Amino acid sequence: MGIVIADDQERERSWLKELLTRQLANLAPIYEAEDGQQALELVMQHRPPVVFLDIEMPVLSGIKAAEQILKELPQTGIIILSNHSDEIFVRKLWKLVPPDGAFGYVLKDSTDQQVIDAAKAVLDGDCWIHPRIQRIIRRTSSGATGLTNAEFEVLVHIALGFTDRAIARRLYITEKAVQARLKCLYTKLGIPIKGASDEDEYNHRCRALNLAFRRGLVNKAELDDWDDQIR
Repeated sequence: MGIVIADDQERERSWLKELLTRQLANLAPIYEAEDGQQALELVMQHRPPVVFLDIEMPVLSGIKAAEQILKELPQTGIIILSNHSDEIFVRKLWKLVPPDGAFGYVLKDSTDQQVIDAAKAVLDGDCWIHPRIQRIIRRTSSGATGLTNAEFEVLVHIALGFTDRAIARRLYITEKAVQARLKCLYTKLGIPIKGASDEDEYNHRCRALNLAFRRGLVNKAELDDWDDQIR
């Protein structure tokens, strides 16, 4: 048995360890990790039923640690405990979890009871998602507002500064196809198409990026990852 908790902040680990020790004493011992790589090693060694992962950690992020853990031990319950409700994190994590996997997403401003409820749910093979994250999931799964992979791919490329021609060359599609994806992207972000209103005073690309950052569709960490892949 046992539980692995991973967070690069000692204060967060201490709070979580004390809470779990008090409420779920039957699952002791609790193993602590300061980064995603240590968490991965502890999980491989002890094979706990559940692991708590912070999203942003050195060496290996919580998302990448979760990906490797689920690849090797798909029945491991993953609970993300984070300050972040960015849509990009939810989007990536939702893709990692097996259809029959146990999963939790708990924000760090959650109550102690919510954390324990999430742990119990995941241990029972269920999912527990913070209410604010549930709203994001509903939005991402909606055909009217959720981005397809193709639309998200174009969004990232314009965020990195690529022209339509460069995007077309990189994705092996035509410029017309790039523009079609952008049109769908603008529609889902609520940006009027050129000629539809006085909003034409906006640069559509810049407006899309502004809204995407505010909605949490992209962030610095995600763009850094894409930039590294491109190079």
